[in-house]
Amino acid sequence: MNQILSQNEVDALLAAVSDGAIDDEPETPAASSTARRRDGRVADVRPYDLTSQERILRGNMPMLDVIHEKFCRDFSGTLSLEVGHLSELVAEKIRLMKYQEFINSLPVPSCLSLFKIEPLPGNGVVVVDSQFVFTLVDIFCGGSGSSRFRVEGRDFSSIELGILRRIVRKALADLEKAWAPVFPTQIDFLRTEINPQFVSIAHPTEAVISLESKVDVEGAFGRFQTVLPYATIEPIKDLLTKNYVGEKSDLDKLWKNEVRGHIMESSVELRAIMGSAELSIERILDLKEGEILSLDQFADEPIDLMVEGVNKFKVESGLFRGYKALQVVGKTD
Repeated sequence: MNQILSQNEVDALLAAVSDGAIDDEPETPAASSTARRRDGRVADVRPYDLTSQERILRGNMPMLDVIHEKFCRDFSGTLSLEVGHLSELVAEKIRLMKYQEFINSLPVPSCLSLFKIEPLPGNGVVVVDSQFVFTLVDIFCGGSGSSRFRVEGRDFSSIELGILRRIVRKALADLEKAWAPVFPTQIDFLRTEINPQFVSIAHPTEAVISLESKVDVEGAFGRFQTVLPYATIEPIKDLLTKNYVGEKSDLDKLWKNEVRGHIMESSVELRAIMGSAELSIERILDLKEGEILSLDQFADEPIDLMVEGVNKFKVESGLFRGYKALQVVGKTD
């Protein structure tokens, strides 16, 4: 406010406050967030924007932690082999934020590598700390990695981007292996962008999940971040809310019914054992056409029915419409 009050206006304002015509305490959000019901009682009111598309992550997803930690363990070894120095990737927090908040937190230039995670919808992005990119290139080319580089106002060269893409592809391969025990996927590298404004994996108001980790290459520290839209993991949210790998879910029941259907349509061999007899080789050689052999089973006793070599039923033999047939009379104990 550019206008300055005169002395008379100040006196009038103070007099109005003293008389109670003007409330000297500012209205608090709690006071303004009230409404009177029809019965006269006052109820708290919380403002809600119906146009907002922000999603709420309900409950924890323990399997995301498992995937994140396995990825960090595997990529630590992969990165050590790539740069020739002992490297360690430490899993840190998993955050839920708006996509616009994530984009605003990134400097220019930034190293953002987009990837597709089949068969889930949408794309993800891997973010490598810009300063750490120069450190990796320095180490990769034989340096110590202790030098500091100026990031602001400078683009990455084709050599630097080439080395970065090689590292990111290795990281995505380890990420695919980390997802395999929970939900098998195929992760494909798409492209690398420097300007965050050219990367659009979600609506600005939609939620994304950021899996953050800290990289240590013999004292050279950096940040490694994997970001996925919440809409990407929503189809498999039930799998991610399990407490351990292999926990049963509705998807397991579907697979069980599918396997059961195929098993029920399988063909098996049935063989009825009429009986047996022991004969010497000499007796067998003397057998002639028309001879009768006595078996170890009476004619009126049920005979065994073998299913794939396993004795399962007791049956009786006979004729049915001119064909030899078996009638099941019970199960084998």
